[in-house]
Amino acid sequence: MNNRKIIGISGYSGSGKTTLLKKIIPLLIKQGFKVGILKHAHHNIEVDIPGKDSYELRKAGASQTIIACDNRYALIEETPNNPTDLQMLINQFTNVDIILVEGFKEENIPKIICHRSIIQKPLYMDQFTIAIACDEPLNSSIKELDLNQPIKVVEFLKNFLYLN
Repeated sequence: MNNRKIIGISGYSGSGKTTLLKKIIPLLIKQGFKVGILKHAHHNIEVDIPGKDSYELRKAGASQTIIACDNRYALIEETPNNPTDLQMLINQFTNVDIILVEGFKEENIPKIICHRSIIQKPLYMDQFTIAIACDEPLNSSIKELDLNQPIKVVEFLKNFLYLN
């Protein structure tokens, strides 16, 4: 997947994926990394607002719409007959050092699985699981990271990404 450093953060809903990411992103940025995030949603998303011109123009049939202001822009691409895949989405990123992928647990990328004991579901792991971020010891054969120690997760990420 190119020369970019990509790692997944996966787990069941409520396992702490977003909470962990919200803690590790600023730590990575503070250390000089440019971070990109790719978030999977299990439902249709709307990033534009009904009633606004850009929304109306997109709904009129544009296959791509860019909404821009001085501080940011968003590209919206309609893909009804051509579902997106992870590689295509990753290729959209430019000028980042690390791409953190939230969700996409079935993809063949190195991933850290988030697991909380309160979530009464079996631990999901596959051959691409490199660590488990958990809130209590699991006695697993895979590296375990404390979900509540984001600096240790960042150190693990850096070691993994730059040694592989």
